[in-house]
Amino acid sequence: MNFRRHNASHARSAIGLVRLVTVLAGFAFGSAAVAQAPAPVAAPADEAAAAQGEKVAEEGRDAYRSGRYADAIGLFEKAYALSTKPAFLYNIARAKEKLADYDNATKYLEKYLDAYKQQNAGAEPQNAADVKNLMRDFKQRAFEALPEVSISSVPPGAQVYIGVVDELATDVNPNEKGALIGSTPVTTHMKPGTYRMTLQLINHVDHRAELQVPQSGKLSLAIAMKIKQTRSGLAIVSNVKGAQVAVDGKVVAVTPYNGVLPMPPGVHQVTLTRVGYTTADQQVTLSEDKLTTVRLNQRASAGPPASWRSFTGWPLVVLGGLAIGGGYVAKTYADQEYAGSPLFLERQKLQNYGYYSGGAALGLGLGLIIWDWSRSGMNSDDLVPGAAFDDGVEDKPLPPPESTP
Repeated sequence: MNFRRHNASHARSAIGLVRLVTVLAGFAFGSAAVAQAPAPVAAPADEAAAAQGEKVAEEGRDAYRSGRYADAIGLFEKAYALSTKPAFLYNIARAKEKLADYDNATKYLEKYLDAYKQQNAGAEPQNAADVKNLMRDFKQRAFEALPEVSISSVPPGAQVYIGVVDELATDVNPNEKGALIGSTPVTTHMKPGTYRMTLQLINHVDHRAELQVPQSGKLSLAIAMKIKQTRSGLAIVSNVKGAQVAVDGKVVAVTPYNGVLPMPPGVHQVTLTRVGYTTADQQVTLSEDKLTTVRLNQRASAGPPASWRSFTGWPLVVLGGLAIGGGYVAKTYADQEYAGSPLFLERQKLQNYGYYSGGAALGLGLGLIIWDWSRSGMNSDDLVPGAAFDDGVEDKPLPPPESTP
């Protein structure tokens, strides 16, 4: 009897040893299999944990149906910790939707899709399309749930740039405008916080300010844009006194004008007018911080009045013509006489006298007439002293404005 017990004890020891070797061998081979083909990442720990997770999830569903969404979220999170079932993540997202926590609702829908893919070899759930549409809806609702910010300007049409202020940053460029969100008037939704706001409008000074977006509600801003004080100057040089200087049709000065006319940059039409003189026109382009000098000559609009030159010249022309005609008649009669005869010599003398005296009188008379016609007809009292120049335009740097004490 003792012998049998002893043998039985040895048998049991041998069986235990075989079982131990088998377990160790299975562990070794099992480890090698995991290295070759990894097991699913999110498999349930065991059936008991899965059952417990489903029980907690049912409690979460009851809480959701009764409107206790915060409790439902906590129960679904506990259920997912027990069984890692992707559907619990989807339930958490829908509960957060009820609490208007759209940002986190979107994140849990993303977790739901990722967890399902991991547990199903990359395949998407059947409701993947609906989930993605729901994510887009959540993002839109999250944006609309943010505080509303309305920005307007006078005048409208200013471009609005918004940049995020980083309190820890040390290398922020103050000229950084941020992202363009539109032109005034513009309405958008923004997260609460502090922002850099820049408004830009042509011919106006940039408006830069700090924008404080509240935690909730609406924020309306109305900004008056300041006109940009651009500098450019116009100088006028004319040869005639008393001419009116008009710029773009408006009289602004009378010549001679030694000052600088302040004008906005751009294209302008300069016109000089005075009775009795021709009109002088010049189109100029004024540049910022430049002094543009315009030089214009005017001339008498009518010919000069007749003077003693004409009164003397015309009779001389007539007498000269008659004398030449008389010389020609004398030549004709001389040709009828014998050469060298007294009568021939007398008529030849008359011919030469007519030609020479007539030619001199004619030349002098024409010279006096041309002299009279060539005069400018401009009264010396109307001329600006030393004003001899060609028409033209010249640019140079505009002197800085005089400082006032």
